[in-house]
Amino acid sequence: MTASLDTLVIAAYVFADSFVIPRSGPVGKISDAELIALSVAQAVIGVPSDRQFLGLVERVLPGWFAHLPDQSQYNRRLRRLTPWITTTQLGVAELVATGQVRLVDGTLLSCANYAGCAQQSLFAGQAGYGYCPSKSQWYWGMRLVLMSDRNGVPVGYDLTPAGEREYEATFRLAQAHAGATVFADKGLWGAEYERTDRHPSGHP
Repeated sequence: MTASLDTLVIAAYVFADSFVIPRSGPVGKISDAELIALSVAQAVIGVPSDRQFLGLVERVLPGWFAHLPDQSQYNRRLRRLTPWITTTQLGVAELVATGQVRLVDGTLLSCANYAGCAQQSLFAGQAGYGYCPSKSQWYWGMRLVLMSDRNGVPVGYDLTPAGEREYEATFRLAQAHAGATVFADKGLWGAEYERTDRHPSGHP
């Protein structure tokens, strides 16, 4: 596990160090690129507790980081770095993804369920109402469309209002994987899909 973790942290750091990340205050004892690399590693090895993960780093990567923040500082700085963490995760995923087969599917994510949420929620203007036939339930939220390789490594995602179909998001994701064979469920079947002229391969 240690060797794999070494490689993962190095790869994530190389991606993160290429970003120009604006800062409003002084540079911390641990850089933003180092924090991003740690966050990516934490997500991949599946340790949900920040405290537990920081303790693990000290044991399995001794001497790699001159300074590790405490739990509260780590969590606070990662929230600010979320956009760059996401980009780094996708970059690392592309390195480990295999083959030219890509799987894509979508799921509804509920964002709020109180009266007036469509106007008052922080997701107002982005989320929407959608219906899940399998659960016979309405949601107000977003639709997550995820693309992965055949082993389940995520290589792209998109978020759309819950009421929108998966067509547009799938097309956008497929454009970043030219030459790949994309498999999707019956959500992409039907006359409307067949009439489009936007298949990734250039033809129906």
